Amino acid sequence: MKAVPLMKFCQERPLLIVLIGAITIAIGKAVATGLQMEDNFISMGNDDIMRLVMVRDWLAGQSWFDTTQYRLMPPEGVLIHWSRYIDAGIAAFIVPFSYFMPMEKAELIGAAIWPTVILILTLLVIGFGTKRLFGPIAASFAVLCTILWPLLSDLHAQAGNLDHHNIQILMMVIFVYAVVWPDRPVSAGISGGLAAAFALSTGLESLLFIVAGGIVLYGRCVFDPRAQTQRLLIAFSLALAAGSLVFWLGITAPALRALPVCDQLGTPMLSVIAIAVVAALAPLVLRGRIPGAVFQISATLALTGIGLAIAWPLLGPCVRGPYGDLPPELQEMIATRITEAKPFLIYVQTQLFAALGFMFPVVVALVSGTVLWWSQRGKQGTGQTQNAILGQLLLLGFFGIGVIFLQMRTVILVASVVPAIGGICLAALLKAYLQTRSLATAALIFIVAIGISAPQILLNPLKPFIQGPVTQREGANCRNHETLLALNDVPPAVIMNSTNMGAPLLWVTHHSTLSAPYHRSPDAFMNGVLGFDLEETAFEDLARNQGATHVLLCAGQTYVSDFLTGLAAGELSVAWLRPVPLSNDDQLLFAMQD
Repeated sequence: MKAVPLMKFCQERPLLIVLIGAITIAIGKAVATGLQMEDNFISMGNDDIMRLVMVRDWLAGQSWFDTTQYRLMPPEGVLIHWSRYIDAGIAAFIVPFSYFMPMEKAELIGAAIWPTVILILTLLVIGFGTKRLFGPIAASFAVLCTILWPLLSDLHAQAGNLDHHNIQILMMVIFVYAVVWPDRPVSAGISGGLAAAFALSTGLESLLFIVAGGIVLYGRCVFDPRAQTQRLLIAFSLALAAGSLVFWLGITAPALRALPVCDQLGTPMLSVIAIAVVAALAPLVLRGRIPGAVFQISATLALTGIGLAIAWPLLGPCVRGPYGDLPPELQEMIATRITEAKPFLIYVQTQLFAALGFMFPVVVALVSGTVLWWSQRGKQGTGQTQNAILGQLLLLGFFGIGVIFLQMRTVILVASVVPAIGGICLAALLKAYLQTRSLATAALIFIVAIGISAPQILLNPLKPFIQGPVTQREGANCRNHETLLALNDVPPAVIMNSTNMGAPLLWVTHHSTLSAPYHRSPDAFMNGVLGFDLEETAFEDLARNQGATHVLLCAGQTYVSDFLTGLAAGELSVAWLRPVPLSNDDQLLFAMQD
């Protein structure tokens, strides 16, 4: 058989070559990071560490339906509003390795594999999805944008990233491609509906973005009234409703199914989905008799209003958001001191450089995509043309920017459209360059490619001028796996600690903690943040009232409280706190005295 020249093979299968390279990069980074997991996992986010603790407890026998963390705020514990589906995915990699190695090592291997698999699946969906929509060259650029953009390839995709954001990105990517898919409407609708439902079962951050995608689907059905767009809307709506119900039943204990909750998939959210499905589909029944967009939109709005009015007793308490029932001082603290929960305008005040790193690729993609769409708008075509698809992706992108102003962490949602938009723009620019060999076009390719996939190259020269003061996470200087292990020399205790020490204590030690950043327990949230702002008398009262047996400080840490700062520096001693000897100098442990 005649050998195919390498250059010809690359020209004929550019996407395959790029995917192989991107997956190799993903696996290589996972291996490099995974080799250091035993020492470095302790530096991951609180949610990553707590997720591994939850998986460990479930594998040790805790009920599937019981997501209470009993060593947080003992003895009652704190019900964590997380999905067991993520736990099951992580456990699927841990359990096989646990048969021939210690569980601790199996956990870390599973923690390295899980986000890597999610990233690889994301690359495959973006690659083959963009190829179907815009061709292999655009798909190749889209994959490169994905693997090179730190927001998609690093922030939630590194070994050890166990929170739900990576699976939400994957689900939103599937959802976005389903919304704009040009054919096979039933398959696309079912895929998009199930992806949206699963995303909601893992967290409600994607709700508004799903609403935007639903509006795009609805708009396609109204303004392009063909059998195909109608089938797409019906399939999506029914899959979303059925999938949400099944996923909800799968993670909600029977005894809790009647309890309305606003921070996870529950009866309020199911009622919203039911209202949306009925309002979108019911007018289709009469469309043959009363055609026209005006009737359909009016009927949908009327049905939505009626549905919301009927369900208002269930939905009303959720209007204030998941933090609406928290004490005002805790709400303010979450909005101003918890980085990922900050609205965009507050986030940029202290994290301007990071905000630019997140937003610059989004803006470059949307601006270049808008220019391309505008330049192609007059060309003839019917149905779901490439320019129509680009326009719908742009609508989702601009809506996503609006959501970012509510919470900065929702940038991961708009990131689901950026690679495809970037891919088609770069493919169009490359085609123009090959036709004209224009240096201006070549420069534009470089600017757009760097702006989307590697914004740090453009931003790093500005870093000294725009980066605010670097703040160290409280407790970061003593979140050390080896030194925390030394705390196991002390019999099991109930420890009052700063917030960022809670999850590491649960993972590394046998102790219980009174503080971790989870809003289902206002006390646990406030103990480790506002509690460590208190001076001696108020702090002692808090520790005793919460049932602490010990207090843990980071040696040399500067706290808001002058009392705790002096205690951590070894400059103070008080009768009600007895120092406990430890085999390390990173932490200071004190036993409460009567």
